[in-house]
Amino acid sequence: MLIRFTVENFLSFNERTEFTMIASPDNNHRDHVVQEDNKESIGLLRTSLIYGATNAGKSNLIKAMKFAQDFIVDGVDKNKNIKVSPFKRDQDSLKKPSRFEFEFKHHQKQYAYGFIIDSTQVYEEWLFEIGINQEKSIYERNGNDYQFNFKHSLFRDIKDKEKTRIEFESESTRQNLLFLTNCKERRIEYFENIYNWFSNVLTILFPESKPFALPLLLKDNEKLLNQGFLKKFNKLLKSLDLGIEKVDINEIDLEKYERIPLEVKEMIQEEFPYHDETANAIFILARNKDSSLMIRSIPGSKALKVMKLVIIKHDKNKKEVLFEIEEESDGTQRIIDLIPMLIKLSQGDVVFVVDEIERSLHVLLARKIFELFLDFEIENQNQNDKLHNSQLIATTHQAILLDIKELFRKDEIWFIGQDKHGQSIAYSLANTDVENLDLAKGYINGRFGAIHSFPEIKNDEEPILAK
Repeated sequence: MLIRFTVENFLSFNERTEFTMIASPDNNHRDHVVQEDNKESIGLLRTSLIYGATNAGKSNLIKAMKFAQDFIVDGVDKNKNIKVSPFKRDQDSLKKPSRFEFEFKHHQKQYAYGFIIDSTQVYEEWLFEIGINQEKSIYERNGNDYQFNFKHSLFRDIKDKEKTRIEFESESTRQNLLFLTNCKERRIEYFENIYNWFSNVLTILFPESKPFALPLLLKDNEKLLNQGFLKKFNKLLKSLDLGIEKVDINEIDLEKYERIPLEVKEMIQEEFPYHDETANAIFILARNKDSSLMIRSIPGSKALKVMKLVIIKHDKNKKEVLFEIEEESDGTQRIIDLIPMLIKLSQGDVVFVVDEIERSLHVLLARKIFELFLDFEIENQNQNDKLHNSQLIATTHQAILLDIKELFRKDEIWFIGQDKHGQSIAYSLANTDVENLDLAKGYINGRFGAIHSFPEIKNDEEPILAK
């Protein structure tokens, strides 16, 4: 679970800015708070909504998380610059490094991992285990100087040979690469849980994201099929009352699929990654930014199948009628893209951060997504683990979601504004007295400073759109 994210000198965030999922003492919607029954555990929120005017910086907060995640997971090639974007509206900031830090909880441990970088190098990097009143260093990097705490439990039973190897790999880590990333590349397993939180637990989606290869999820993933993924998918889809009975996957011989030109078919057959004939190799053909086809091999042959997601509805006689996904509205396509996210959230131990979650959606559908998530009971949970340890964080413009009576807590609402110097500022509704306020009206009227204020045109001024 995400505890806190901090960013400094990146895009519109000049000063150090903190976004936290730590719950306040508020007793409203206590089921929205995850807290273990021990003195070192802190209460963490399951969800959060981030508001802000266009260009105020709410999407930049998500971009900061995504940049840091990508740099951790993928690193950067040798002799390449780090594509960091410092605050541009201050000449001093352009010369300073940028800072990122995640505090998170994973496998009952709480960690703080962060780094300071510019376009050429990593200046500092650190990993701590954190508690209520303490923090234990695991390793700290300052330039090329590393300090390891081999007494920490993460290094339990480590042998001298492994200590020497870790120290050697730290010394050989490039100046433009994080040590954590290098550990993954060099297969140093002591930090695998830390790396996996960024690569497997945290997922960040933008409006243009096509987050899941649905035909693969629904057809080819044996684990998900055994968990009834398709059944859950269709149950969720039907609950949204879109007039859709179910979705399914049609497989068509590549030779018979008329919507791919002959020369492209020949290219696919020539370039297809057959490799191991016993494996289901996958070839994804992007047709445009919004649509792609998945093509798979048949084990033991060179036959290829096009995998098509189809929508099934009923006609007036209750007979099934098939529609292609491209025939559906943008909103329906967006919902279909997001349903796998809801299923993964229901299975626990994931963090989804979604920029503009309401994009192409009716506001009531956006609200329904949160209602479904907050009503989930975690599946496949251990008897000793009844915690709803998934999180859904999203940015939005929708004032109608500002409901702290029926849907959200005050500490789950955040605003991003800008000061007169163009610096983004983040602040929570948690410490305000707004229980008796119409929040939607207050937000639209600019009470929280996270909406545009347009100057009035005086009577003697020329209209903006005058000829």
